[in-house]
Amino acid sequence: MFGDRLRQLRKERNLTQKELAAELGVSQSHISALEKNEKSPGAEILVSLKRYFKLDLNWLLVGEGDHPQKTETKGKVMWLIEQVLVEMDEDAQRDVLKYSEEKKLLNELLASKRKKSA
Repeated sequence: MFGDRLRQLRKERNLTQKELAAELGVSQSHISALEKNEKSPGAEILVSLKRYFKLDLNWLLVGEGDHPQKTETKGKVMWLIEQVLVEMDEDAQRDVLKYSEEKKLLNELLASKRKKSA
């Protein structure tokens, strides 16, 4: 439920309810009520949560989509890959791209075979 996911986010960031409330401009009791599912979040708090945690509201509201840490990790990984690729010469860049295309094709082939055998 919404409150469980909000509590999970807050704890993953090592925030108290009071600290999160101060960041969002609401009371600690409001955060507590949200986490206990005693109150439904309004549009303003949802926008604040989206901005503060940089998250997909779909995940927060209904539990679908990427967890914010997963999305954040993907972004960091892509940034690191970009930094490494920029430092490579063009031949090495082509090799990496060729490998990634081959790997993608193999994954698609395996997924297709799994569907057929299921």
